Amino acid sequence: MPALARRLRSRPPVFDTWQRRPITASDDEVVEWPLDEYATVVPVSPGGTYDPEAAFERVRDRILELRLFPPHSIVLHADTPDGRAAVGVTVVQHFFFGPLALESGVRIVACEDGAGAGPRRVSVTWATLKGHPERGVEAFSAALGSDGAIHLGIHARSRPGMLLVRLGSPLVRRLQVRLSHRSLALLEAAAMDPQGVAEARGGG
Repeated sequence: MPALARRLRSRPPVFDTWQRRPITASDDEVVEWPLDEYATVVPVSPGGTYDPEAAFERVRDRILELRLFPPHSIVLHADTPDGRAAVGVTVVQHFFFGPLALESGVRIVACEDGAGAGPRRVSVTWATLKGHPERGVEAFSAALGSDGAIHLGIHARSRPGMLLVRLGSPLVRRLQVRLSHRSLALLEAAAMDPQGVAEARGGG
């Protein structure tokens, strides 16, 4: 149910409720659902002061710390001591719409943080829990290419999980697209900002 944004921001997340809820999107189901993909590339900045490794570390930290959206839109709370992503962790999501807010939950089903045989790569994938307004999975990733460019991506497969969401599908769709572009802009800004404090403004 919607809540007042001020009240939701002022109280700590309640994990117990969401920890007991099952995942509502299985691998067998979502593979048949439409795929939404968003991507951008952070090129090597000219001028000789850009450090691709440091830029990738800033992006990596944002993804693993679940700082994926502008905090006025979505705040993510992971049930871990350090608030970082890990497989099996429940994440409480707080969505803010002006004076109103909505709480939902997801569970991290995959987490990658290593170089492997190719470029350095990090990714986090979550699946929705019962009570989430949608059913589906979503993944956020970043890879450092051999040329120093950082490849950012969001991949999602979802369907409405509630009648209200199904009825408001066009509006929900526009919101999904806007938030995905804002997330990519935020990650790109983190890569380009030497202090690692940039926030995306507006967008979409």
